[in-house]
Amino acid sequence: MLKNGFLEFIKSQKLFSKTEKTLLTVSGGMDSMVMLDLFANCNMVFGVAHCNFNLRGTESDRDSQFVRDYAHNNGIQYFEKSFETKEFAAKNKCSIQEAARFLRYHWFEELCKDEGFHYYATAHHFDDQIETFFINLFRGTGVSGLRGILPKNGKCIRPLLFATRGDVEEYASKHNVPFREDSSNASDNYLRNRIRHHILPALASVKPDYKNGFNKTLQLLSGTEEFIDGEIGKLKKHLFRNEDDHILIAIEKLKKLPQIEFYLFELLKPYGFSEDTLRKIPTAFNKTPGKVFFSKTHQLLIDRDNIIISKIEAFSPEVFWIEPGQIEIDSPIKLVFENITTNKNFVIDPDKNFAHLDFEKLEFPLQLRKWEKGDYFHPLGMKGRKKVSDYFIDQKYSLIDKQKAWLLVSGNSIVWIVGQRIDGRYKIDHQTKIIYRISLK
Repeated sequence: MLKNGFLEFIKSQKLFSKTEKTLLTVSGGMDSMVMLDLFANCNMVFGVAHCNFNLRGTESDRDSQFVRDYAHNNGIQYFEKSFETKEFAAKNKCSIQEAARFLRYHWFEELCKDEGFHYYATAHHFDDQIETFFINLFRGTGVSGLRGILPKNGKCIRPLLFATRGDVEEYASKHNVPFREDSSNASDNYLRNRIRHHILPALASVKPDYKNGFNKTLQLLSGTEEFIDGEIGKLKKHLFRNEDDHILIAIEKLKKLPQIEFYLFELLKPYGFSEDTLRKIPTAFNKTPGKVFFSKTHQLLIDRDNIIISKIEAFSPEVFWIEPGQIEIDSPIKLVFENITTNKNFVIDPDKNFAHLDFEKLEFPLQLRKWEKGDYFHPLGMKGRKKVSDYFIDQKYSLIDKQKAWLLVSGNSIVWIVGQRIDGRYKIDHQTKIIYRISLK
């Protein structure tokens, strides 16, 4: 009986307690409506959230109306949100499915935080688990992809994951559970649907009890993943070094690992790099440093001795303005500004985190910005001008160092590569009346 299995699965997987409040994500389809019916019949504390992705015209609107009416008629706390999914996908250069997934899970997380829900529940069942196995198998994946969907992942729980589609259909029929049929489920436009319509029936015709074997295999894969994660965690402590806002991985240590592609996949999967990218990384170890690879969220630089991983969003293209009377700024870096009247006892601090400039030579407001192609300055202690890019090379800057560097600019002239060297034309001399001292904290 589905209800007994439902209660036992919640208990065995420690999904939630009866006193905790759960947000049910309900599309109006059979699976989510059966989940809703089970929560209601088991007297659990819950609310309902419905997403309208505006992908099926009036059909999407009728789904929303159906769930809304059901919740209101049964006195259930209800939340609904409409998304412009196609526009979001186009703007973020991702598929419709990826866009919908991001939008709904992001909203569910927000609702839990804002409305006091402990968890949000999706109606994935065991057949979804098998379909996900094949999807990931076709794409190419590690153990975590083959293991499939977790019963509990952070705030997301899946209390129907033990049940088959047949179990859900039988319950819906027996208990007269109302639901809406999604017309897109009949289409073969999506890989998941093609697996559902063609591969799974073929498996059932060859071996009717194939789901039992799948269940045992998925359990073993879950255990395998736990073991691998534990070993990779130990390896990370040996290989990874945090420095400022990026991670360094020693290349020579990586080279000593057997099956390096496997280890790279497991070590770097939290950063979103594709398998194609991961295969290319080892081939770049013995080439000229500077090769860069990108995921949607991170960049990976092959430097001389290390792989350097950084968040892409850490690099700001903005320009910050500094007025003559300003005392300090905290963003994007912390700088303190002082005007000091020249006196014979003043001594220049040689620390690179200080810049001492002739105030009267400066053109305000000053700019704080990133370096650009063609930038040059006159380094203090050198004759003539030098391209900033060449200065970076001389100082052995990595790509990450270049991206993190800030320039202080007066008019169209660079007066200080912050934390490095000032432009000699702006140094103080015997004619300087006011010293403009800048401290990098």
